[in-house]
Parts: sequence; structure tokens; C-alpha cells
Amino acid sequence: MNAARALLFTAFLALLTGVLGVVFLPALLFGQDGARAIIKLWSHMALAALKLFCGIGHRVEGRENLPQGAAIVAANHQSMWETIALFALLKRPTMVFKRELLKIPVYGWWARASGVMLDREAGARAIRSLREATADRLSRGDQIVIFPEGTRGPPGGLLPLLPGVAGIYLVANAPVTPAVHNSGSYWRHPGLAKKPGTITLKILPAIPPGLPRREFMAKLETALSGAAPVEPDGARQPEAA
Repeated sequence: MNAARALLFTAFLALLTGVLGVVFLPALLFGQDGARAIIKLWSHMALAALKLFCGIGHRVEGRENLPQGAAIVAANHQSMWETIALFALLKRPTMVFKRELLKIPVYGWWARASGVMLDREAGARAIRSLREATADRLSRGDQIVIFPEGTRGPPGGLLPLLPGVAGIYLVANAPVTPAVHNSGSYWRHPGLAKKPGTITLKILPAIPPGLPRREFMAKLETALSGAAPVEPDGARQPEAA
């Protein structure tokens, strides 16, 4: 039954993406603000469908820590859920996308309009380009969403953090808000499997700007690894002090 419900959700999400992506194409004429408005609508509808089809809801702890102005939001990465949820929650989200996602029909059009691209094959040049793009978006009051692990990891663990987040932090002179969740316990990766339950997303107090690189990275790693929500099997990561 869970497999059938997950398949229905996947089909609905593809249909929703195609219909909204084509019907609201004129919104792209209004630039990032137009694209953001439609993607926010898509995100809320996707979360509602996830609850309806798969029985997966969510709760947010620490809403008072959600940034209202220019900031970087650094989250652990376990599934597609957090990209949807953070876009829905934040006031002016700007997602950092991998450049290869631009090749996906419809999805890629909106990704280009709403986010900033990272070409992982371009090395140091990609980091410089990412710094410039994020600095521009921060100057407009956006919240830059980045996943420092660089790829999706397993529930209950944290992959090594890549240095790109430190490069953005040092140039941007903006606070970094850590966000940690257990989405991978319910939205399984790889594959289509979905497990009914409630995802917990914790929004932690911001790390202030201006710290040395090493101190910043240590604080971010501690936040993302030390505040993980309780896993369904009862295993628990240590709580942050």
C-alpha cells in the first residue's frame, strides 16, 4: 500500500510541476520575484499532496530563528523534502542548484529563474561565480539555501562539509542559520519509497558573521550534527548544548 501511495504522489508531483510550470510561464517575465511566487505555491501544494498521498507531515521547531532578512540557511541533506519545505517556509528563498538540473524540462527553467547555479566541474572558478551570485542576492535581502554536504546522506548521520559554504560566508558578511531534519527517515533515498510519519525540522540560532573560517566550520558542523531530531527507531543524536 505504501508503495502504491508513493507512486501516486510521484505521478502527481510530476503532473503538478508540468502544469504549473507551463501555465504560469508568464510569471518569469517578472524575474526572480515572479518565479519565487509560483514556486512557493508549488511547494505548499507539494507538501499538502505528500501528507494526503503518503501520510507524511512535518513540524517545525525554532520558527523564531527563521531569518527575515539577508542570511544564509545551511541544512543537512537527506531527500528532496528539505528543498521543498525550506522554499515554502522562508520569506525570500534563493536555492543553490547544481547546474545539471537545468537540463530537466520545465523544472530547469524555473530553477534558473529562481536560484543560483553551481557548476561542480568548474573548480575554483565555480566557487568565485557562486560567491558573486550569492552576494548579489543577499544585497536584495534574500535567504540563500545551501546544503554543505554537497549530496544527500543517510538518516542519522552527517557527511563531511564541503568548503564552499565557508567561502560564501566569508565573502557575504551575513549570518548563517543552521537547519537540521530527519526527512530521509520518511522520504527514502534512493528510490521512491515513502514511510508515513512526521518529519521534524529544527531551525537553530544563527551563527554570526565575521568568524574565522575554521571557527565557523566547527560551529556549523556541531550545529548540524549535534541537533539531529529523534529517529523513528528510537536512536538519538546528541542534543546541542
